[in-house]
Amino acid sequence: MILNSHGNHVSTTVLSGTKMSYITYESTSDTTPSIGKKIKANYIKTMYQNPFYLTKKTSNNALSFEERKNPTLYVPSVIEGDLEDVKIGKEVVFEDFDEYEKLQSCIGLENFVKLPHPETQKPIVVVDNHNHVFYFWYEAWHQGFFERGITLVHIDAHRDTRIPERNLRSEEAHDLNKVFEYTNSVLNVGNYIPPAREEGVIGGLISITSETELLAARPRGPFILNIDLDFWASEMDYIDEKMSIPHIKHWIKQAEFITFATSPFFIEQGRAIEVLHRLLN
Repeated sequence: MILNSHGNHVSTTVLSGTKMSYITYESTSDTTPSIGKKIKANYIKTMYQNPFYLTKKTSNNALSFEERKNPTLYVPSVIEGDLEDVKIGKEVVFEDFDEYEKLQSCIGLENFVKLPHPETQKPIVVVDNHNHVFYFWYEAWHQGFFERGITLVHIDAHRDTRIPERNLRSEEAHDLNKVFEYTNSVLNVGNYIPPAREEGVIGGLISITSETELLAARPRGPFILNIDLDFWASEMDYIDEKMSIPHIKHWIKQAEFITFATSPFFIEQGRAIEVLHRLLN
């Protein structure tokens, strides 16, 4: 079950205010844009226009579902803004047991934020739980920011390559409502990359989880840069920040599209936002 922030049940995962409604994909024609076709961003309505709650055993809420009391997770809305709009919120967006079997109820972002890179003006999206970038990849493809089969450069403390219970079907990929529903029902923070590759919006994968892999990587051609800020979590402090941050800042300027996750279960959110500022300033 998915509830909006006013506590109302909706029969779809698409929300608008306090009433059930469908937010439809809009374009300049009656068909989905062809590969590589440039579509102005304002022709597409994002699905994350309003915050909502996950209350059933789906997506990230499925983790330790039976062991948690009243398992409910908040999903923020997305806004267009700048770096100063990336703020810690007040709601629990992720909850699971840590390695000491202690339940961690993690506060996420106040909002997801879309912003331009301060120099290149390339599009950036910042989310808290990493599976949400899956939807924004498809939204960006619909907008014509890149072509299908683009390379993904994934920088993270984790591979995020577990296999979900089912893949996104090709016909669903052309319907952002369906992509949104899939993102918030089937996917979680650890399994969102394989279905993007299987469906074909993502082609090659460069996965970087260590300093050695970072220094060895040589992205070529157009690529999406997908960064989990837990790459700079305390347990990753063996990675030299004086090397990693300038190195990745250079790639950020080269990327066609950039997604960040603040991953509240894996890194303290103040630290995540601090690193985000250093990467974009």
